[in-house]
Amino acid sequence: MSGLNERIHAYDSWRTRIADVLARQIQWLEGELLADVATRTRFDALLERLKHDRMTVAFVAEFSRGKSELINALFLADYGQRMLPSAPGRTTMCPTELMYDPTQPPGIRLLPIETRLQETSLSELRECPDEWISVPFDPADVDSVREAFECVSETRRVSLEDALLMGLYDEVHSGVEAGMRSGAPPDQDDDDCIEVSRWRHAIANLPNRLLKTGLVVVDTPGLNALGAEPELTLNLIPSAHAVVFILAADAGVSRSDIEVWREQISPTHASGRFVVLNKIDSMWDALRPQAEVDAQIARQVEEVARTLSLPVNRIFPVSAQKGLVARVTNDDALLAQSRLPDFEQALSREIVPQRQSIVADQVKLESDALMGMTRTLLSSRRIALLEQLLELEGLRGKNRVAIEQTARRIRLERADFDRCLRQFKACRTVFARHESEMTQTVRLGRLKSHVRDARQRMKESRLSSGLRGGMDGLIEAAGRDFEALSRQVDEVQSLMSAMYSSFGREHGLTLGAPATFSLKRFVQELDRLKVYQHRHFGALSLVTTEKWALTRRFFETVAVRLRAVYELAERMLKAWLDGLLSPLEGQVRERQSQLRRRLESVQRVLDASGQLQGRIGQLEADRNRIDAQLARVEQFAAQLAAALTVEVSQSIEATAV
Repeated sequence: MSGLNERIHAYDSWRTRIADVLARQIQWLEGELLADVATRTRFDALLERLKHDRMTVAFVAEFSRGKSELINALFLADYGQRMLPSAPGRTTMCPTELMYDPTQPPGIRLLPIETRLQETSLSELRECPDEWISVPFDPADVDSVREAFECVSETRRVSLEDALLMGLYDEVHSGVEAGMRSGAPPDQDDDDCIEVSRWRHAIANLPNRLLKTGLVVVDTPGLNALGAEPELTLNLIPSAHAVVFILAADAGVSRSDIEVWREQISPTHASGRFVVLNKIDSMWDALRPQAEVDAQIARQVEEVARTLSLPVNRIFPVSAQKGLVARVTNDDALLAQSRLPDFEQALSREIVPQRQSIVADQVKLESDALMGMTRTLLSSRRIALLEQLLELEGLRGKNRVAIEQTARRIRLERADFDRCLRQFKACRTVFARHESEMTQTVRLGRLKSHVRDARQRMKESRLSSGLRGGMDGLIEAAGRDFEALSRQVDEVQSLMSAMYSSFGREHGLTLGAPATFSLKRFVQELDRLKVYQHRHFGALSLVTTEKWALTRRFFETVAVRLRAVYELAERMLKAWLDGLLSPLEGQVRERQSQLRRRLESVQRVLDASGQLQGRIGQLEADRNRIDAQLARVEQFAAQLAAALTVEVSQSIEATAV
């Protein structure tokens, strides 16, 4: 098993151990009647995120640089064959994702290229199964899988008119696939037809050992596809945990390589960027000393590092083809000569610990909040029991009048707390109004209204200034929504801080500070979209690109990404709002129960003589039980902390031993 495989499997095992600890926590909490519906929901959401956690690696390059062969060598060599089609010329014709979803049957889902004629984004089409063509395969039959993958190489001929409408042909630059600026003219036949990919996108559901761990591999069909399917550059590639940029070792960096590197990869990936100089076997020469060949490869690495402004240790010369052959034939010497293990080790050392750190931080943050609520609840119960014990201890040797006075005092406390409940209900009504306003601010319907306005403005415009105004207006409208949301968040946080403080001070509730909500990531994403729009839809594009094509490309990119921003904001906002009232509601319920139990204890003493000592003994037993529960909470916290801090490299070493 390769170093990359080992680390990914070790990460999957680490993630499983974390999920086991969390599952035991919620099971114990429910068994001890310490988990309400909100707590159960939050634990379920956390476990679901762990279960469906993904680690995405995207491979980007011009065609014929060996992307598919590198994927074969890194992830699919266990099949003993070349699974993804790889041959001279263009093989992978459409963006292809390799993943595993146990809820779906094994096979490849293919999105017809004709869907580009619709005004429906790729992200929306993912949720429309009827639009896709399914090609099933038998995962136990290697030939069946390999033959299914041949689909991603399929092409078809379409008229120039259809190619224009689908955004796959640029009359100004005479290049197949929009965004291709330095390619050769299209292969046009006598019927004015050109060859394009038959499919717009492919998703392979493959129960491979690595893919089962949550790894997602994205194979792009060439740099020109980044212009033809803008969602790749604006969403899929930027969200990848690592981007592997592949160059030809004998050719170095071309002009189109530099443009894509500087515009699409470098700005969105400060870390997780790898450059592979593939096909170093073309430089092997039996008539030259190996040292001379190595020196030539080293010079090429240094030249690429200077051109791309990267450290030399981020450039990896490899031979994917020889690495695949070596793995299939178990030739260790050839595998070492291919230098593939060096790249694998670097890739695994960076992306796996990086992903582990992010997940660990998320789990710790959520678990600390949930177990903190449990500690608060148990501490509150313990304090209430001590108060009851002191109260009942004070009744020893007292007459009935004194006991009745105690009962009367508790009834007054209950009456006072009933007024508190009315205040709480009023505050909850105010909170509900704020909640409604906030969810309305970032609902998808609001964005759709902005998109309709922008689209209408751009359609009606006859001047480039009108087009620019429509584009700017959409992002500005989104900015205003998030500015309004920021003000609303501040209002709610002030309201909840006041509520927590008031209820804690006046009624002895232990609440701490309410959770906060940050809009920083959304503001940063809007800023990134603004930069993207100015770069890709600037003055030159407005002059040189057809109005309909420019409008379509804008809504395929910026509007689609805005939809993702609104959806995420709506989801995170709901989770935050759901968690704000839970601690307060839990404390209020607990306080009600405590007052009821106190009154019942005193009433028993009034109703029957000799009950006092028995009730005191019961309360002491309850206190001991709560002390044991608090100790168990700390044990769970220690177990989770220990599991979270185990690095994947340690897991590998432990497994090896």
